[in-house]
Amino acid sequence: MRVSNVGSEDDKPGAALNNHVLRTISRCVHLRHLKQLQAHLVVLGHGQTQFFCFKLVRFCTNTLSHLPYARAIFDSLPSPNIFLYTAMLSAYSHSSPSSGAHLFIILLRRSRPRPNQFIFPPALRSFASSSTLPSISAVHSLISKSGFHRDGVVQTSLLDAYARSSDIAAARRLFDELPQKNTISRTAMITGLSQVGMVAEATVVFEEMPERDVPSWNSIIAGYTQNGFFSDGLALFRRMIAASVPPNETTLVCAFSACAHLGTLQSGKSLHGYAYRNSIADSRFVSNALLDVYGKCGSLHHARHLFDEMRNKSVTHWNSIINCLALHGRSSEALARFQEMEKAGAAPDEVTFVGLLNACVHGGQVDEGRRLFGAMAANYGLAPRIEHYGCFVDLLGRAGKLEEAMEVVEGMEMAPDEVVWGAVLNGCRVHGKMKMAETAVRKLLELDPMNAGYAVLLANLYSWSGRWEEMGSVRKEMKEKGGRKLPGCSWIELEGQLHQFYSGDRRNPLVVEIVELLEVLLELHSTVQ
Repeated sequence: MRVSNVGSEDDKPGAALNNHVLRTISRCVHLRHLKQLQAHLVVLGHGQTQFFCFKLVRFCTNTLSHLPYARAIFDSLPSPNIFLYTAMLSAYSHSSPSSGAHLFIILLRRSRPRPNQFIFPPALRSFASSSTLPSISAVHSLISKSGFHRDGVVQTSLLDAYARSSDIAAARRLFDELPQKNTISRTAMITGLSQVGMVAEATVVFEEMPERDVPSWNSIIAGYTQNGFFSDGLALFRRMIAASVPPNETTLVCAFSACAHLGTLQSGKSLHGYAYRNSIADSRFVSNALLDVYGKCGSLHHARHLFDEMRNKSVTHWNSIINCLALHGRSSEALARFQEMEKAGAAPDEVTFVGLLNACVHGGQVDEGRRLFGAMAANYGLAPRIEHYGCFVDLLGRAGKLEEAMEVVEGMEMAPDEVVWGAVLNGCRVHGKMKMAETAVRKLLELDPMNAGYAVLLANLYSWSGRWEEMGSVRKEMKEKGGRKLPGCSWIELEGQLHQFYSGDRRNPLVVEIVELLEVLLELHSTVQ
């Protein structure tokens, strides 16, 4: 049989061999089967026929999810054609963006093959996920020079890349210049605007859409929930259902996240029922979001039952139940679940130790917290992150071991954030360490100078210490800066409707009745006292 011209752009194997290879690939279920087929092709003299190598690479990446072997096939060819580059870039863009960006750079350095319009979308995805804005700009320039800047798919991919990299100005220019704005380009714009907190602008784009598909609904719902507009996100979810657009796993995860943050247990249960009726509840992502809802909404019984009924528990599920138990102060049970997790063969990650340290905080288990914090790097190869330091400092501070807490802060490999200094401050207030508390508040003010809450705390500390002149100085400085303390907020779910209350806010239509009832309760309280 004829040996193909290695590196040829137009390898054309015979129809019989072509059909035979395609039938054989379709029956492969393991990498060793693919290797046997590859060996067979080598014997036939087609080990480097680009058509067959392309089929092997695509099957390796799409069906077997084995990128390393696909790359080995790719690297064995002296001059891979553009289709092989595209196949590899498509795989890398979803799992290893930096490798994809590097591979595209290799392509540009070679004289052949020349890029076509199909290579740019996966390349742009890789650069966007790698957060390399200069490279996106360079690819944009190459697209214009290559004459593909008017291709609709390429234009949308470029818009999406800029949006994902938070270069909203560039994304907006591209969006405004598009001769025809389709659902995909509008969804990309909504996602980009939401990522930088421009939810109002994203809503305008969404409302102007003539047609909306599931991804477009997901992008706006995710935008609201990720930016803290949880009740609005739930309202959009209900609107999606009313529009007869069936939500998918992503939609439900966003809706569950909103329920968890709002503490709306009834809404969470209703969504659970919807997921069950539509056979989505068993999804790994949905079931984990459900655990989060029940845990944060105070229904520990439902969380335990849901977890115990799961057949295939991932590390994420174990993390969720440990965090749930820690949140409810069940520290001993949380630590026991960790032992079960290890027996089940699930390897803990950084999130696991956040839950465990939180469990120690709520249970006051200082010695166990020290052991776990030290074991992260020593036994599990996990370097403590800022959130682990925050938990550990909080544990030590609550136990009154503030000198040790400060030693931990001073020994951190990264700069302490507001959570860490806030933990120090909380411990100082509980145990009356005013000098150390002053240091913590000043550090907090350095991190967020416009937060009037911190300035009020510092003024109060001076007041308690009788340092009236310094207290007056802080209050004067606060007025000059114009800092404003955020009002407290609470909410309650009643008959499926969410009611929010802000301190000092009298805009609620039932404010008169609420105040009257509050006065009655205060009078009853004083009578009992």
